[in-house]
Amino acid sequence: MLRNKRALAGILGTAVMTAGLFGCQAPGAEAVEKSGSVSAVALAEYPEEPVYKNDLERYENRKEIPENFLTAYQSFFMETGSALFKDSKENVIYSPLSFYYALAFAAGGASGDTRKELLHVLHYPYVENLSADCKTAFEALYHVPNAKNGKDRDSGEYPPESRYSFTMASSLWADDSLEVKKEFADHGAKYFYGDTYSADFRAPETGKAMAEWVKERTGGKLEPAAAIPETMVLSLKNTVYFYDEWLDKFEKENTKEDSFKKADGETVTCEFMNRTMDSHRFRKGETFTMSSLSLKNGTVEFYLPDEGVDVHDFFKDPDTLYGVMKGEDGVGMGEVVWKIPKFSYGSSLELAALLKNLGVEAAFQEDADFTGISDSSPLFLTAVTQDAHIGIDENGVEAAAYTEISWAGAAMPVGRADMILDRPFFYVIKNRGQVIFMGICEDPLG
Repeated sequence: MLRNKRALAGILGTAVMTAGLFGCQAPGAEAVEKSGSVSAVALAEYPEEPVYKNDLERYENRKEIPENFLTAYQSFFMETGSALFKDSKENVIYSPLSFYYALAFAAGGASGDTRKELLHVLHYPYVENLSADCKTAFEALYHVPNAKNGKDRDSGEYPPESRYSFTMASSLWADDSLEVKKEFADHGAKYFYGDTYSADFRAPETGKAMAEWVKERTGGKLEPAAAIPETMVLSLKNTVYFYDEWLDKFEKENTKEDSFKKADGETVTCEFMNRTMDSHRFRKGETFTMSSLSLKNGTVEFYLPDEGVDVHDFFKDPDTLYGVMKGEDGVGMGEVVWKIPKFSYGSSLELAALLKNLGVEAAFQEDADFTGISDSSPLFLTAVTQDAHIGIDENGVEAAAYTEISWAGAAMPVGRADMILDRPFFYVIKNRGQVIFMGICEDPLG
């Protein structure tokens, strides 16, 4: 499922400038239409962060993620994560959230067995409930700082919540030979904050506009090829961008070179960030040690396999992964010694085979039913892909992903844990307690 990796520049830097995204028309919509070959069918209005007097008011007005969404999404990322990672051989970074939202957007335009199979893999009985819960979850997760919250506040401080970015965007691009139903375009704008465009897919500037749309929404980390396949008439894209700083940054003077032992026994030299925490939570499972580090608005969980244990054993099946990530055995509190390699890499995933293995088959057949999107026939899926990028350094974490669906036609210390991440390890990035990225680091220099 892993395609050739694309060279992705840049280690973790400062947050992408996204201040212009909130409370406005779809970001970059005017620039897209200036391409000359593209016209908008529907544009989303993105949520704007209100101005809060203090952090208590901010907390009291937080949106909650629906329980049904939490349950369905957990099953989804356990199933897809185990399927993707159990046989991987290279560095991999995957956003189940981006994949989920792309499929959920598409499900709103499906009917018959096509819709039934998509809803099954998304763990929802009805598309109406799925769309409504996706909208609420989007609004709970989405965050673009409002600069006004840094001024004239009761506490007189710039709120930590305004120093991170979590943005998600969707867009549907249709060749001008295919008429997208206005009802579906409006549904995408309302529930998925998605833009719908009609364009001449044979015009070179259309491919450039699509690539630029992705690049702008992933902090410049990801830029797909501008060429559009000849058979493609419809493309749905979803992007996720996340930036946050460590609650306590690593001291750069403590970063030292050391050895990382790869799965094949080869040793590479890379830079490791170092820290010792006197009283910190950890968990020792049967075959691994786990601990986490706090971001200002999230966490990064690290799972270190015991010596001689293959990190891919965590992903044997969804139940095994659930036991690793959700188990409560072996929890302790004590000294935790951290040694984390700095890394920055990208990966590209082919997801169509995964979907088929999970029971989504009708959508890939020529008689697929996407009449909720358009009456054009045939209209069926030909490819589902995801590109993603991750960077971790002394300051924090930056991660980006885009998914494309293509249609043709403080307790007292009582123990100790050593998180010496000098061999392949699994990690999970969470926001509001939800998994937004998960990955395996096989080689920090990869």
